[in-house]
Amino acid sequence: MQVNQPSPVDSDHVDRVRAQWAAQHPGLDTSPIAVIARLGRLHAYVDAGLHAVFAQYGLTRQSWDVLAGLGRVGPPHRLTPTQLHQALMRTAGAITHTLHRLEYAGLVERVPDENDRRSLLVALTPAGQALLAQVAPLHLANERRMLDVLSPDEQATLAGLLRTLLISFENERPTPDPA
Repeated sequence: MQVNQPSPVDSDHVDRVRAQWAAQHPGLDTSPIAVIARLGRLHAYVDAGLHAVFAQYGLTRQSWDVLAGLGRVGPPHRLTPTQLHQALMRTAGAITHTLHRLEYAGLVERVPDENDRRSLLVALTPAGQALLAQVAPLHLANERRMLDVLSPDEQATLAGLLRTLLISFENERPTPDPA
């Protein structure tokens, strides 16, 4: 399969990789790389961009995800550790480690489950709620900045395409194995 070569100004790393494959194995269809490799590389850039904001507040992506996960469930902002691990697609061990750090920082606390006294819930503390309220607008502005190269219509198109792909994966396996 022929790979159309964009101009050097419009090419990215993935275009160069595909060109290398085409030169060495001209008959090999590398079209999946055009999507999958770009998703992977974008993931790394997005993570770095998110980290830049979170680090200013002593947070990691994982700790932000826990705070945001608790914040978006509404008052009293409580979930079980299992609910967090499933919702955030992190291993139970990673969630436990993150919870310890957040608890030590005074951002979450463990409280008895009123419906099951044998288990504990993770709850946002007032300090956690305040930090969430402070960082959320900055985080969303940062995400908006990362997407600014796309017009609103392009962003909507991309979001729709990604939704279609994600629904396909979620229908196959509702919760992937955490990395």
